[in-house]
Amino acid sequence: MPPSKLFAIGTSLLLLAGQAALAGPDWVESGDAGSILPSAQQTLGSGSINSISGNLGGASFVPDFEDMYLVRVLNPLAFSMTITGASFDAQMFVFNVTLAGEAFGLLANDNTIFGNQPVLGPLASDGTGAALKFPGVYAIAISGAGRVPVSLNGPIFNFASPTEISGPDGPGGLNPHIGWTGVGQSGEYTLQVTGVGFYEVPTPGSSALLIGAAIAAGRRRRR
Repeated sequence: MPPSKLFAIGTSLLLLAGQAALAGPDWVESGDAGSILPSAQQTLGSGSINSISGNLGGASFVPDFEDMYLVRVLNPLAFSMTITGASFDAQMFVFNVTLAGEAFGLLANDNTIFGNQPVLGPLASDGTGAALKFPGVYAIAISGAGRVPVSLNGPIFNFASPTEISGPDGPGGLNPHIGWTGVGQSGEYTLQVTGVGFYEVPTPGSSALLIGAAIAAGRRRRR
């Protein structure tokens, strides 16, 4: 079977998996999830996560054009990220997190053959061989189309095709992530995830954060 058909079938399966997997609780952005690893929002809880919801906005003195979260991949083979709701043209990214506290680009997607809402699985489709192979802590991020992560040497990913799942094949792909460049977009979003769990179990001092997130989630569901 041609690779293009295999990729189309795989993308379809990921979409179905993202819609069907409703096992875990939801995480709602508390305050502002940061844009780089030191300020990434830690998801706190126990077990798997069903979805992550938040908002990008550019009205503040420091524009908020990207959000990054720390999660724990529980099952690499089952890993997927899909957009189930976004009011803007979104992109999604996955970063390896090293023991030295650096984030290296791993996977990214802009569009799929079904439209402009991205889908990520555990394997790149651009021939780079990039893959999410191991359980552990990863950083995931969302931005609007055109807003891309960079290292000291430039963009980390190169979308030769807008529908590819890209490995870190840009000029800055071998270096740690330091920021973002490009025109940003604003709006609300919800990411559906599978094979993903909370970054860590909360300590007693972080219980207020979880309570606030639960209240926010309840308000979203009542809209």
